[in-house]
This record gives sequence, C-alpha cells and structure tokens, in this order.
Amino acid sequence: MPPPVDERFKLEVRLGRDGDIEEWLATDTHLDRPVLIRLLGPDTSPERRAEFVAAVRAACVVSHPHLAAVYMIEEVEDGAYSVSEWTGGATLQARLEADDTIDPAEFLSNAAGLAAALGELHEAGVVHGGIDPGAITYTVAHPAKLGAFGRHARGATQHDDVRALSEALERSLTGSPAGLSPPSETIDGLSPEVDRVLREGRRSSMGARALAEAFASAPTPAPSRPESPRPSRRLLFAAILLVVAAGALIGLGRLFTPSSLPIAPPPAASPDDQDPLPMVTSTTSATTSTTTTVPDSGTVTVTDPATFDPFGGGGENDNLVEALIDNDLSTAWRTEVYLDPISLLKPGVGVTVRVSGVPRAVEFMGVNDGASMEVRWGEGSATDLEDFELIGRLFSQPGATAMRLPARQDGTWLLWFTELPEVDGDYMVSVSEIRFRS
Repeated sequence: MPPPVDERFKLEVRLGRDGDIEEWLATDTHLDRPVLIRLLGPDTSPERRAEFVAAVRAACVVSHPHLAAVYMIEEVEDGAYSVSEWTGGATLQARLEADDTIDPAEFLSNAAGLAAALGELHEAGVVHGGIDPGAITYTVAHPAKLGAFGRHARGATQHDDVRALSEALERSLTGSPAGLSPPSETIDGLSPEVDRVLREGRRSSMGARALAEAFASAPTPAPSRPESPRPSRRLLFAAILLVVAAGALIGLGRLFTPSSLPIAPPPAASPDDQDPLPMVTSTTSATTSTTTTVPDSGTVTVTDPATFDPFGGGGENDNLVEALIDNDLSTAWRTEVYLDPISLLKPGVGVTVRVSGVPRAVEFMGVNDGASMEVRWGEGSATDLEDFELIGRLFSQPGATAMRLPARQDGTWLLWFTELPEVDGDYMVSVSEIRFRS
C-alpha cells in the first residue's frame, strides 16, 4: 500500500515501478489536471528516502522546456513522494521495446533540447545520475522531456550524465545499442556529423552545453527521395512477359485439370471461424445509444462509440464497443483475432467516440501491452482516415496508457491501432475503457 499523499491528489492508476520508486497517474483535484506521482514506501530505508527528497528538490530549481516540471516534494511517515508534470508520452524505452525509434527529422531538435536541459542542471550543480531511455518521454510533435529524478545514483558525475544521455539518444535513433555502427550508415540523409557528435558525447569529451550546441549546428537530415511513380520501360516489359507467362500456365492448368477439381485450394478458415479467445460480454446493448459523463472531467462528455475499419470488412466486434464508455473495467471491446500482424493485412483498425467539450487528456484503460496506437481527431462525423488529424503516437503499457491533448473543441476522436500485440500466436488487442479529462 502506498504511503499517504496530500488529499488534493487522487491516485488513479498504478503505472509500475522505476527501480525502487513506485509510479502513479493521479489527478490534482485543486487544478483538475493529471500529474505523475513517484513515491517511496515503508520498504525503503530512511537514508534512501532522504536521498530521494534531496535529489528531486535539487532538480526543482531548474526550469526548461525539455525537463519534466516538478511541482512538489514531500517526506511523510514511512515514505516520500514527488509530484511532477504528466507529459503524456511514452518513454524512449517503451518505444524501443516496440521497435520504434525517433524520426530523424525530429531527432536533432530534441537531442539539442535534452542536452541543453542537462546543461542547465549541471550549471545549477545538479547531477541526474540515472539517465537512460526510461528517463526520457517523447511524443510526436511535442518536446522530449528528461525526468525520473530521484533514482538511486550515488557517485554519479556530470561526465556520467553526458555519456548516458548520448548513449540513450543514439539508441533511440537507431534502435540498436550505442557504438555498434555509425548511425549515418543505416539512416538515409543523416549527416556523418551526427555520428561525430554522438561519439564525442559517449566519450564525454565535451560538456552538456557543448553537446547541445553541437547537435543544434549539425546539418538537418535530408528528406528521403521519393521513388518515381512511373515504371521504367524495362520493368514494364518484364511485367508484360510475366502476365503472358501466367496466362499460358493458367491455360495449361485448365487443359489438364479435371473439371470436377478446383484449380486452387479452398481458402483457409477465417479468424472469426476459429475464435480461440473467449468473447467479453458487454453490459450495454449495442443498439442502445449511451451517453457517459466522465467522472471529474468537467463539461467533457463522451458518446457514440463505434468501430472504425475503413480498410477491412467494416466491423470489429461492434456488439462490444459500448463497453468502452460504461465505466466498468470488467467489460472490454476487442478487435477481431488476426493470424498475422495487422500491418501485413491493412493499415490498421480502431474505434471512435464523439466528444463534447475541450478534453485536455485521455486515458486508455486495460489495453494489451505492446500495441502501437495513434490518437487522432476530426471535426464533425469524419469517415476517412485522412479526415482525422494525427495528435500523437503511443505504445500501450500495463495498467493505463495516457497522454495530454492539445485543445480541440468537440468532434470525433479516433484510437487507431497500427500494430496489435501477439496473444497465443495470434494478434489482437482489447480496451476496457476510454476516459477524457478536461
């Protein structure tokens, strides 16, 4: 059981552990905003709790766009906790585990910003001491932020911080351990100058401020050249020959195949026929219109959940979709079961809800770990994927997956899955609840 926190903070979802630190998504009831609470319980020693408080308090003196803001730090009986900004983004570690990396076009600005933020800490005499991909959150179109203050990091130095940041940045760019091969050799358009900066950073031969300036002055990655949409005459000629050959083979097959036998084998059974997973029943009829006011969400209301499958058969367990807004975590909507990764079959599948008001954050409860998700918004009753504005990309995590939202008035919100996690050899995802907060 977590130690007591100030009554203004309502613990919502336990996110997991960062070493000996327990993390919770909570609501600041005074300001009605999501916050991240990191706490040490009675299982830690008084010395460790004092070390945690001192480290976080030291980080509070620095404010920077690429640092997660700390709002409060307190030591209580048998525990200590900090309250900090809820960035809403997945950590770089979670992205790497999902085989996703930072877009090269957004790498340099974020790398320079993180190094500059670290430089601010160092100039204030603060050593982070625990930098790795799990200490950095990143959401597309938002600044990457360094957090995870208060990790157990005795004896760390500023040189250790620079080295660790450079290694984390290189790994987030390539998806491989730092130092294996120059990133420019595997990433089109990336300048070898970026290789040099990362190499010098790993050697800690420059300070954090100099590292930031080096990233800021490195050449911007050149955009990849699109392939010509017009096929060459040689390829066209080869295609014609293949078509002619295929026609000849089909003709021979029909000539020598008895009319009572099919030329091709019958198709395999669909995932719907096999249905290896149990169905989750909804407590709400699919034909009943349901309006749910999200608790503690002010004027934000959520209505009309619906499946969104423009590239498939048009339905994804429509009879379960009302479970997304019934405030019951024991019910859930799930996709159909796929035998292969969904990216091999179609661009994705999702669900939509209509929202009235201006939500500032969204939480997805009970999502299978390892799903690649996009949050999109559209005006009115958008029907095509292109009608929805991409707000951000996330990777589902145990417990709850949440993100902060830009201001959007009313409209339709789309949760779009581009990759489904593997479950017993097949691929599917389930979601218990979607909650918007103002």
